[in-house]
Amino acid sequence: MVTAGSSIRPLITWVIFGLFCPAALGILLGQVIWEHELSHQLLAPGLVLFCIDQARMAVIDLEQITVAKQHLQDPRLDQFYWITVSTIVIELGGFYLASFFLGWGSLVVLLSQIWFNTLATIHLLPAPAIDIQPRSFQSRLPVLIANGVGVILISLWIMAMGQLWIDSILWGMTFAYGIVKYCLISTRD
Repeated sequence: MVTAGSSIRPLITWVIFGLFCPAALGILLGQVIWEHELSHQLLAPGLVLFCIDQARMAVIDLEQITVAKQHLQDPRLDQFYWITVSTIVIELGGFYLASFFLGWGSLVVLLSQIWFNTLATIHLLPAPAIDIQPRSFQSRLPVLIANGVGVILISLWIMAMGQLWIDSILWGMTFAYGIVKYCLISTRD
């Protein structure tokens, strides 16, 4: 049996990855291959990985919203949908900008994360539970702090202050993010 949720999934996936992949390719070509500055070549691959991760998260969020709307009548879903879509638009702008201006694009991407984590006050539970859980400011604070640190570091990187050191710190943050998100959280589920 084909449900509306299962028929929308390939469409959402193709559209989202169709929007994010050219940006990732642009960063890869413009900042890793054609750029001659080592600091750009070190920072850009991390942003490419983040671009791919954010595309994946956009698909997951949009799918969960679609499924939740089929089962729940809650006005918070509409608000969460618009927060998610606006975040995706801002992120895409940042990723495309990073193809030409790596630091400024990275800054826009980080600001999109602050935007999302400030405004998204709910968390959707996936099927079979399909429920809405409130997200307190305290639960969002660690992510907001990490994003704030990222904004400060990228701002210093744009000003050419210790770019190689900042690249190392940002790679460490990216590695820690990956460990927490894909190893520690995945083992709890």
